[in-house]
Amino acid sequence: MLPRNKNYAIYPSVMLADTPTEFVIVPRERAFLLVEGQKYTVSIVDVNGDELDYHAKSSHKFITAVAHDGVLRFTYTFEGEAEHLVILHRSEKVTERLPVFSLYEDLYNTVPLKGDLHTHSYRSDGQRDPAAFAGHMREQGYDFFALTDHNRFYPGGEIDEVYAGVKLGITRIRGEEVHAPGAVFHTVHIGGNSSVAEKYIHNRKAFEKEVAECMKRVPDSIPEAYKKRYALAIWTTENIHKAGGLAIFPHPFWRPGNYAQNVRDDLTVILLTSGLFDAYELAGGQSNYLGVNRSVAMWSELRAERGLNIPVVGSSDVHNVQTDWTYPHLYTVAFAKDNSHDAIMDAVRSGNTVVVEDFGNEGDRQYRCYGSWRLVTYAQFLFANFFPEMQRIAAGEGVAMRSYAIGETEAATIELQVKQSENFRARFLGKLPPVLPSPAMLAFEDKWRKTHLELGPVTKGSAIDSDKITRQI
Repeated sequence: MLPRNKNYAIYPSVMLADTPTEFVIVPRERAFLLVEGQKYTVSIVDVNGDELDYHAKSSHKFITAVAHDGVLRFTYTFEGEAEHLVILHRSEKVTERLPVFSLYEDLYNTVPLKGDLHTHSYRSDGQRDPAAFAGHMREQGYDFFALTDHNRFYPGGEIDEVYAGVKLGITRIRGEEVHAPGAVFHTVHIGGNSSVAEKYIHNRKAFEKEVAECMKRVPDSIPEAYKKRYALAIWTTENIHKAGGLAIFPHPFWRPGNYAQNVRDDLTVILLTSGLFDAYELAGGQSNYLGVNRSVAMWSELRAERGLNIPVVGSSDVHNVQTDWTYPHLYTVAFAKDNSHDAIMDAVRSGNTVVVEDFGNEGDRQYRCYGSWRLVTYAQFLFANFFPEMQRIAAGEGVAMRSYAIGETEAATIELQVKQSENFRARFLGKLPPVLPSPAMLAFEDKWRKTHLELGPVTKGSAIDSDKITRQI
């Protein structure tokens, strides 16, 4: 997921639609400081523009600006919510193509966050230490995750204790995976303040009595073979809600050791359309990619034919970070007010999420996003221009977290890198101005630029600053 480097960046890269905004094109390396006093042309392209010819450019807008102090400034108003392209030209040659995105106010006031809401550690049947696992998640660029060990709520507290007092760039969502006895299907509980599984673990008689009461509320339309399981779904989801959490229906096409699905297709449809669950794990720990494909097809059909309107999430259900095909390839993007536990929960609850399958090699990464058309459109832009860069920065945080957890480094090492990732996000989203070249940097580049342009007469010139390059001896 590592990005391909560009010579220039534009800030902000995300802005409020229909609002005059000042943009700054800045170099990403010293050698690319814009030439003082040089006129540059900026062309503006609306990706969703209306051209009557494949090669026409009649809809392009052109701005002339003069570079000062190594950067280029211009003001422009982008109309509507859409992707646009800012093209920087020098001497009629394209220097850089810089995508930007304009948003309406509601989405502009959110933060795009990458996360995983279904994972496992060594404290159940996973293979990583909980605190180290948090570092693995951050190394992959995750902004949030839920540790949902089987029938165990407490391992998340272990993570909190290890990193107590340390500012992290990743938010832990409280959670557990609930296996109500006799249900067969699982339920992922996220966000609650207490365990649901411990109710039937520590007081089985009370649990069975409560399920018997739930049986009285099972609709007559439910087939007799499924009535008990439906009652268990009532019990599980209601207790999750009492704890303040959300109930996610996960991996219906999972095939455990007996090779049969843990939930029949018709029961999956009944449970998904019951209104009991808060979200559906559209892509998750299925037995293979075929399971994800079937899941998406079923979800699409239920929306079209039955009006199913349930928030969707993507999760890895990871147990082994080295071998599980789902990790780090299935996850959720949440558009939340901020990167906090409650804000992420609100985003999931309200359906401000996109499910992501990412696959391919580092040089050819591809992303399949599922959700509302609006959010998917924005998410695709972010995967091309934001999330890969964020992962590159966050990777250092994750490595430092694991070192800290084992006593090999200091908290300050993590926190310095957290500040860097926070600043990048804020600049990209237009909440923080870019860092401008210092006078010393400008003087440094001016000295060396003169050298490479004037040393000669044969070996001189630059691909950036001159039309002719001579390098033969």
